[in-house]
Amino acid sequence: MNKQGAFLQALGGQLVDLYRLVTFKISVPHSVSKLRNINSLRKKTGARIMIETGTYLGVTAMRCARFFEKVYTIELDHELAKRAAEWLGSRRNVEVIQGDALQMLPRVLARSDVDDVLIFLDGHFSGGITAHGDHAEPAVLEVDALVPFKHKIRAVIVDDWRCFGWDAGWPKKSELIASIERCFGNDFETMIHLDQVLIARRPANVKPPKASPNSEAAAP
Repeated sequence: MNKQGAFLQALGGQLVDLYRLVTFKISVPHSVSKLRNINSLRKKTGARIMIETGTYLGVTAMRCARFFEKVYTIELDHELAKRAAEWLGSRRNVEVIQGDALQMLPRVLARSDVDDVLIFLDGHFSGGITAHGDHAEPAVLEVDALVPFKHKIRAVIVDDWRCFGWDAGWPKKSELIASIERCFGNDFETMIHLDQVLIARRPANVKPPKASPNSEAAAP
């Protein structure tokens, strides 16, 4: 979990992650490593605006405010949203929205000034310290809700890949991937890195290769 003001702890966590990568002991990455994924995808896709589901204490929103023109962060729990809004008060480009992400995501994306968006889906139940909505992990439904706004989206990150199909109430990994394929198709590329699903719009001049009509017959 991200903690407010714990910069040295977060930096130490990143060093641990680097050691694990070098020694092939991959585990759950720390917060700064996840932040690097977000910023890398921002640079790759040209995203200007970030929408986060699952504010918690607001640490990710605070860090990402340095990179994005505007950050919208959605939190279901009233008290957590209030606490995060107070802590993020100095960041004028961050807006904390209290509510259910399944309802709020489409509302934010429908705004005329919201475009070139990176979406960070991390709004899941975390064992009593966060609110529990109708679904312990609504990511599959959230991805489906993005379909009408695909033209506005540059990238999507789904956090905690390891938990899908494992934690109570979470959808299967196959269900998440199927939802991503339904929504984004060949217009986006998808990969899994450091416990996150990274979905990025392909460059306009890059098209997926067409399959040869005889490819299946030629396969061994």
